[in-house]
Amino acid sequence: MSKEKLKRIAIVAGLTSLAAAVLMYGLYSICKLPFLGWSGLGSFLLLLALTAFTSRFTVPVANVDGGSQTYKSVADAFIFLAVMMYTLAPANNFGPAIILAGVVAFVSSFDLNKRLSSTLAVTPSIIATLVASIVYRLLVLALVGHGAAGNQEGLVLDLVLFPLCVFGVVHYGLTTLGTVLLNSLAGTRTTISQESLVWTLITQVANVTSAAMFYAAIHDAGIPFLFVGLLIVLLVHLLYRFNEKRVMEVTRAQSEKLKYTEEIAVLHMNTIESLAIAIDAKDQTTHGHVRRTQIYATEMGKLLKVSEPEVRALVAGALLHDIGKLAVPEYILNKPGKLTESEFAKMKIHPTVGGDILKRVNFPYPVEDIVRYHHEKWDGSGYPRGLRAKDIPLVARIISVVDFYDATRCDRPYRKGMKREDSLALLHKMSGSSFDPKVVDLFAKHVTEFDKLIDAQDIREQVQPVVTDTTMARPDAGLASDVLGTPDDSLGFRSITEAQREVFALHEIAQTIGSSLNMNDTVTLIANKLHSIVPFDTCVIFIVDDRLGKAVAIHAVGDHVELFNRRRMSIGDGITGWVIANARSMCNSSPELDLVGIPDDVAKNYRGVLVSPLIREDGAFGAITLYSKGRTSYTTEHVRLLESVAQHAASALNNALTFERTKESALTDPLTELPNSRGFYMMLEQRLAECQRLGRESLSLISMDVDDFKKINDQWGHAIGDRLLASVGRVIRKELRQMDILSRYAGDEFVAIMPMASQPMAEAAADRIRLAVGKHKFSVRTGKSVEVGLSAGIACFPTDGETTEELLTTAARNMQKDKHARKNLLSLTTLPTPARIDHYT
Repeated sequence: MSKEKLKRIAIVAGLTSLAAAVLMYGLYSICKLPFLGWSGLGSFLLLLALTAFTSRFTVPVANVDGGSQTYKSVADAFIFLAVMMYTLAPANNFGPAIILAGVVAFVSSFDLNKRLSSTLAVTPSIIATLVASIVYRLLVLALVGHGAAGNQEGLVLDLVLFPLCVFGVVHYGLTTLGTVLLNSLAGTRTTISQESLVWTLITQVANVTSAAMFYAAIHDAGIPFLFVGLLIVLLVHLLYRFNEKRVMEVTRAQSEKLKYTEEIAVLHMNTIESLAIAIDAKDQTTHGHVRRTQIYATEMGKLLKVSEPEVRALVAGALLHDIGKLAVPEYILNKPGKLTESEFAKMKIHPTVGGDILKRVNFPYPVEDIVRYHHEKWDGSGYPRGLRAKDIPLVARIISVVDFYDATRCDRPYRKGMKREDSLALLHKMSGSSFDPKVVDLFAKHVTEFDKLIDAQDIREQVQPVVTDTTMARPDAGLASDVLGTPDDSLGFRSITEAQREVFALHEIAQTIGSSLNMNDTVTLIANKLHSIVPFDTCVIFIVDDRLGKAVAIHAVGDHVELFNRRRMSIGDGITGWVIANARSMCNSSPELDLVGIPDDVAKNYRGVLVSPLIREDGAFGAITLYSKGRTSYTTEHVRLLESVAQHAASALNNALTFERTKESALTDPLTELPNSRGFYMMLEQRLAECQRLGRESLSLISMDVDDFKKINDQWGHAIGDRLLASVGRVIRKELRQMDILSRYAGDEFVAIMPMASQPMAEAAADRIRLAVGKHKFSVRTGKSVEVGLSAGIACFPTDGETTEELLTTAARNMQKDKHARKNLLSLTTLPTPARIDHYT
């Protein structure tokens, strides 16, 4: 325990002991009082009962913010009355006033949960009452003399009132100062506001007046004086209550206002954070960088004992220090090489731009200083103003150190991140030139503690230190060390041979991988060449299907390919899903995470996994995944080689995907997603060639046209008409076989190719289609649907023709005949019955 604390305890114990001694003196003095008479023991017991009863009538006196509360009791008037009754002759006794003061202080502040507070309230009250009583006695004796003071009935009230007022002031002053002193010694801070001071002084004056009224009433002044005294006490008490209610209402209003202000502040900070993330995304950094910089900066602010506004500035400044980069082109921000003089000039404007932006925001703390000056250097060589040493605001010096440290710890597109030791070494090297030496030293001393706070928030984007594992345990997930096991010098020549083979394989992949736009050829070439440089038992190439939102295995080679072909994985799930979601390679995790759904007897055989993403401009669109049965871990050299292959493969696969999409869009009708006329001709010619090779095997063509489609467009609009055509296509497709091909030929005309279908089979299919379309109700708007008819014509190979043109012409002619026949039949059904008979005769 410190000497200062011992000293405080000794003072508190001394004052408490003094108060206890005064209280014992008061009890002893009371025992000497006679029982009868106005200044006897009986009168004291009555005063004691009244005091004990009224002591609980307390009210808190507080300023408008609800703080600095002081509790006052209406029973103080009885203390003053006891002083007047017992301090002078004939009693000449200080005991009653002391005992009543102790009772009032104890009862008004009593709380079982706060015994120390009750003790600290009683102590100054007892001592102050004794001292003030002595002052009162001396003043009365000085004013009226010993003889007159001995005859209390003969005392004039105005001669006693002044000493009583002095008693009240002295009593209040000593009590207040004693309470503040004892609370401060006990470690409790007490604040006395001007408002509390005024209210308590008013109470003292009221209690003095009431005591004088009671004293006058006792000495033959009569009931009116007693009534006035009680009225004063009652009015003061009610006034307190009104004040308490006012303070509670004001406090509640301010609490609601504070809550609203805090909610707005949180909203503003969330908005700032979203803006900061957008800025960092432009600079190819991550959300984690913002969080880490915030943690580093605020912890450094605490160590350097910056003010509360400066701590808030560090929190916001960590988010916004690079807001000015919105004015810097992205090609400059992410340029891998050294900036030219003109590019660097553009880069240097971002602190000024950021400062000007935040100047409009008018933050109540120095965020603008951070943004404007965080690129100033300790030796004055920084920008934009060339400030040096302590002319640079401390908050800006803190941000510059922590921002530099975290930026160097993380990978960027144009450089690799550093380990902690390397980054700290670079910081120390630049200390005194670029950075404040004191800030650098303090940061380096506590950086391990800061990183533990970061680990607790699970922000893991910094380059981690390499941990050498001398046991037989599996290496940690992530990038493996460069060498596994103990180097073997006898393998030197074999390593050279392997290196040459790797060089030739990579060269061959780079030269030939883009020679084909066929997806199957490209993935086959990648898998075959990869096996010669990176060992694996199974290789799977995944491509993200945007429609499914999943990564689909488009090619597998090696063991158990039947289980891996067309395998689907959600983005973010498993090792492959994580790699695609984060666009970063991963190795040496448990393959079980990636083999969910694979039979256990197969999955348990795989011991190692290595995955690299396929990356294009908008992020990862796939991955190359290698599974190994005999290898538990891959080295960083394997990772480097796979990433090199993946880089070339990504370009080739992206080109193949683009080609297939272009080819598909050229042969597909975008409205119905059916083959268009170009695709129809291509597929029909292929099928006719097959029929010729297979001994003129039969093939049927059905040409179909929606009846009165123009009326649909005229009545409901072309958008409804397009939607109806897509629905008609789906209905027709359901009535055809899996092997049949349906295409949208032109406008509202559809053509179906039915391989190996005879004339009767095609006619049956046409009847099913007409019936299905006719029965289907097509919705044109909410609660409204229409029915349409379909005309169909059939042509069969080789009976109706042997070429595309001949079959199409025949099918179209038959479709027109069917349309006219159906229209005539419809017209007849709408005519009156006699007209129909005449028509036939």
